[in-house]
Amino acid sequence: MVKLAAAFLSVVVVLSALACGSAAPASPSAADPADTSDPVETGNEAPAAPADSPREVGSEAIASMLEGRQYHAMTTLADGRLLVVAGKGIAAQSSGYGSGHLDTAEVFDPAADEWQAVGQMGIVRERPAAVTLNDGRVLVTGGATVNRNSTAFTELWDPATGQWTEIAQMNQAREKMPVVVLDDGKVMAVGGTDDEAQRTSTAEIYDPASDSWTDVESMAEKRIWHTATVLDDGRVLVTGGGNPDGPFLDSAEIYDPETDTWSSAGKMNQSRSQHTATLMSDGRVLVVGGRGKRQSSEVYDPEINAWHSLATTHAPRAEHVAVALPNGGVLIAGGSGNIDTVEVYDPINVEWTQVGTMRFSRYRFVAAALPDGRIALVGGQGKDKLLAESEAFTAPASGRSMDELLKAAAEDREEAAQVMAAATPTPVPTAAPEAERQAITGEGLDIEFPTAVASDASGRTQVPLNQPVRLSVEQAVISPDPSSGATATFTEVVEDNRADGGTATVRVDIRMAFFEQGATDLILDPDEPALRLKKLGRFWVGVLDLEKDAAGEPIATVVIFVP
Repeated sequence: MVKLAAAFLSVVVVLSALACGSAAPASPSAADPADTSDPVETGNEAPAAPADSPREVGSEAIASMLEGRQYHAMTTLADGRLLVVAGKGIAAQSSGYGSGHLDTAEVFDPAADEWQAVGQMGIVRERPAAVTLNDGRVLVTGGATVNRNSTAFTELWDPATGQWTEIAQMNQAREKMPVVVLDDGKVMAVGGTDDEAQRTSTAEIYDPASDSWTDVESMAEKRIWHTATVLDDGRVLVTGGGNPDGPFLDSAEIYDPETDTWSSAGKMNQSRSQHTATLMSDGRVLVVGGRGKRQSSEVYDPEINAWHSLATTHAPRAEHVAVALPNGGVLIAGGSGNIDTVEVYDPINVEWTQVGTMRFSRYRFVAAALPDGRIALVGGQGKDKLLAESEAFTAPASGRSMDELLKAAAEDREEAAQVMAAATPTPVPTAAPEAERQAITGEGLDIEFPTAVASDASGRTQVPLNQPVRLSVEQAVISPDPSSGATATFTEVVEDNRADGGTATVRVDIRMAFFEQGATDLILDPDEPALRLKKLGRFWVGVLDLEKDAAGEPIATVVIFVP
């Protein structure tokens, strides 16, 4: 049976025994479904469609959240309701609260079609991770706080009491990382960026019984924006990762909680970041899209530890959502670039079919299956606004049986085995030791700074990202441009005790595009290099040096960079 859209481009031959078994403060603007008044035009709605189109029959409006959100997290509660937490909203600039980071949470009741606030969280954060524990409580951890730093802060929400409770913090601050619930009910956090904006290969596991985090073996690769998927046999597959502007990783690894070991899962056929990885009913994992206009999809088969390419999607997708369907397929929707289409993968015919259009184009949003089988699509960034609007998409039913799905998977596996017989084994990577943190000179980072340049005559020097500039007081560096980048103005030397073995404190005023972020103090301390850094969304500001010119006036070397 020939069903592959491309040859097996990457195959791993496992020389040891194969594992047994097969192997988530804007005001709402969408009209209430019960409201019979004329709808408000926002400029982001999909155009009207014929009654028999996929748009009309596929997606329907459900209640809007109380706040617009992106970079939020969502998990399904034991009773089928949905809990949405934190994220980034619209900053209330007039009140001085300018970050837009949220500490609120809401629950959606699909039976009543309504959202309800459920109390204030312990801290504000965007890009957190949220999972539902076996006892029904929800664990929320990590993410970026209002000062743009990664956090280790962890809390629990109890649906029985509606209360948030701070619990043991992670051993390491993390953001841009996945968190999964293992078969024994423990929770695993993998990789991400730490509080120095460094990619990390570390992992740790939370035990709800003892309220404690334990470090486990590290991955072979440092990863951010990667995925983690619990396989049917309890192992965890981790794929890809990398900055939105690259480079991206094509490697994959598997963690075995029984032995606390990582092993290679080979290389995907394409490098990926901000992609999705979804466990299908047949035990395989479907990986889709990623930054760089990826339209490719591929599947990982844990029984033979092999990857193979599939058909391409109809649209390139990153920052999209993927949800496994009861019929064995996978639904994907949205994505960066204002994509509003929905596609479904059929594992028997090995093809993607566009099945409809969302009411709003979305990315940085969340999705989950509702008890009635519809897929809820919640929040995110729309074409021209942050969305509180939510909708539910009804995926087409195929009537496929599990026997049919497993038979198709077995046929693919047999075909893969024939290719593997003549394949060259892929070397298994070994974990590299963590580099010792050094002062921010470029030596302890994933980047290397070029030689600093002098400020130009205007006192407002515009340079590419990662280019340090030597500034006098009240001079500024702008990178990469005023409208979409950051501006850092050197305003004063608060103190300089380095001659006596102490530290120096430099005050920098920060502006993101057209929004003031305020002054921040950066400390030159050889023992604490992280104090020289300030995170600004995807940008960072660092002070590399403080010296004096010929007239004895202070000169600070300041850089705006992306690690």
